[in-house]
Amino acid sequence: MLSKISVALAATALLFAAIRLPAQQAVQPLQSMPYSPSLDLSSLDRSADPCTDFYKFSCGGWEKKNPIPADQSGWSVYAKLGNENEQFLWGILEADAKAANRDAVQQKVGDYFAACMNTSAIDALGVKPALPGLARIDALKTRPELVAAISSLHHEYEGSFFFNSGTDQDAIDSSVEIVALGAGGLGLPDRDYYLKTDDKSVKLRAQYVAYIQKLLTLGGESAEQAKFDADATLRVETALAKASLTRVDRRDPHKTYHMMTIGEPEQDRACLRLASLL
Repeated sequence: MLSKISVALAATALLFAAIRLPAQQAVQPLQSMPYSPSLDLSSLDRSADPCTDFYKFSCGGWEKKNPIPADQSGWSVYAKLGNENEQFLWGILEADAKAANRDAVQQKVGDYFAACMNTSAIDALGVKPALPGLARIDALKTRPELVAAISSLHHEYEGSFFFNSGTDQDAIDSSVEIVALGAGGLGLPDRDYYLKTDDKSVKLRAQYVAYIQKLLTLGGESAEQAKFDADATLRVETALAKASLTRVDRRDPHKTYHMMTIGEPEQDRACLRLASLL
């Protein structure tokens, strides 16, 4: 379990280090966290009247020293701290990748990080590592085979395959951890992206289909087959979107809490085999 957690942390830290570090900061691994005083008087803007604008008085100095990075929608002490922590995690990963005498956890974390950073090998392999999984999906012909495959996918990969599954606290009894199922399977951020009919939404769906088609083409499908499968993907996801709650409905706890035994959903949904997900 410890090894799995460590590898997951490595992947997460690598992802954040790669895509979230602001462009205006020096992007480099850190060996220790930068010191941040709990009370920094230079963060004050003494030119501001605290009786008129207390926020500017208390934070104006910090804002002048820390403008919003070009690739961020907002910036704060906590966002800056988060990025520094990610660079610190990057330093741990890099050290584990280069260390000579490593324990089992360091070896897994370091090798995982090194493999992710070896872009030359990744580019050379191309789509080859994904081909066995794609072939497995392509071989599915019947509904029972699909149901069995969905169960394996939920266990083996991150993602939402037709629905979300996992564990969560019971909303009624927080001392109990229960199996939780919810709507899922959407590639776009929300159900409304599939159902709105304004020009912007129609254009976005067309771009989404083109994106899926491009991915399938890169995966080895012909342009004609990729277009057919991309259109089918949108149809399936649109059907899932229609069956999903709106954002407003999801805020209602009575509409998102339906306690059942493992066998009950199978009585109404013959294609769903919850026991196989456990």
